[in-house]
Amino acid sequence: MEKHFGKLSRGCELCFRGKKSVLFVTGICPRNCIYCPISPTKKNKDVVYINELKTKKLKQILDEIKLSNSSGIGITGGDPLSKLTRTCFLIEKCKNKFGKNFHIHLYTSLNLIDDKIIKRLQNSGLDELRIHPDLFDKTNWEKINLVSKKFKEVGIEIPVLPGYEKEIISLIEFAKDKVDFFNLNELEYAINKEKIYQNKKWKVEENYDVVGSEKLALKILKKFIKLRIHFCGARFKDSIQFRERLKQRAKVVAKSFDRITPDGLLVRGVSYNKKDFGKIKKQLKKIKKKYFVDDKLSRIIFGIDSAKKLSKHFENIFIVEEYPTSDSQETYREQLS
Repeated sequence: MEKHFGKLSRGCELCFRGKKSVLFVTGICPRNCIYCPISPTKKNKDVVYINELKTKKLKQILDEIKLSNSSGIGITGGDPLSKLTRTCFLIEKCKNKFGKNFHIHLYTSLNLIDDKIIKRLQNSGLDELRIHPDLFDKTNWEKINLVSKKFKEVGIEIPVLPGYEKEIISLIEFAKDKVDFFNLNELEYAINKEKIYQNKKWKVEENYDVVGSEKLALKILKKFIKLRIHFCGARFKDSIQFRERLKQRAKVVAKSFDRITPDGLLVRGVSYNKKDFGKIKKQLKKIKKKYFVDDKLSRIIFGIDSAKKLSKHFENIFIVEEYPTSDSQETYREQLS
């Protein structure tokens, strides 16, 4: 679920509509949070992803944003400020490519923030800054004053840790006159932190939500109803936001013969037998049906009705349901022949 008081930030508005791409600029981070959800393939590794695509090529990043029909990006990590030059370069290139109204928000800890970095982010065109203070160490909290009013919107975004109500309330009380909004996220299972979760006695449900996080978040929301404060549930983020982004991308990348499901997945016919491609193309041209040769995945794709007709003449013809993402991950496969 999700619930909020006051106006949502522009970044959140676009996320809810599936209009934001996620730009992971590096896995490097000066902090090691006890709940960090980053996967082992990214954590502490200097890798770049745009949505599901791993790449450091600017053209691929810009192409993926366009294919996803995005009106903005959320820049995350790691801590993007640990690779400041790269981060500012990508902000500038996105603004140049997609225009000044293309909205960019960025997540960072307070550890690396200083006046020079703030100025570089401002000059690059960053719209919205979301900071992630350390609940257990107030050393850097005063840095919130440095970023206050320096961007169109500045917010604090933290996971809600069961058992730490006092610490969360203390942070909100400290920052409520310094930032524009607060985002409270439901705590989820972190694959790298299983022992810590066990020591904290945080119980994980089947859907990987942590028991008690949502209840505590809603309690805190009631205490601060006069603020711009928002609770984002894990299921809401993983299902609705992700699904809406899929639907946006499907509109752009779907072929004329594809069927788009209500969840934004693509249903199509497929053959992976390269030895048959020539014959299959001839047959499709004969019956005046469209097709597409997918060199990246070494396959030929076509419509469902074409698949049914081809299955009468060729082996290993399938109907698949797959994500409209760069990796084309299949969720269902039915063999027709």
